[in-house]
Amino acid sequence: MLFFVFLAYSLLEWFVARKKPGREKWTVLALIVVMSIWSAFAIWMDGWPTPNQLIRFAFGWFDQ
Repeated sequence: MLFFVFLAYSLLEWFVARKKPGREKWTVLALIVVMSIWSAFAIWMDGWPTPNQLIRFAFGWFDQ
């Protein structure tokens, strides 16, 4: 359920970013699409890491 909240928020961000000139709007759209697909896989597939799990894995040494 939280996935859909963040998806709606990211689409709102896209509507704000699409008014900007240049490549920034396409970068924002690409980031939204990639993260939405990644999060959807994390919800519906067992064992698929969430973005938060990847961050904890990458910076887990920092927590010690």
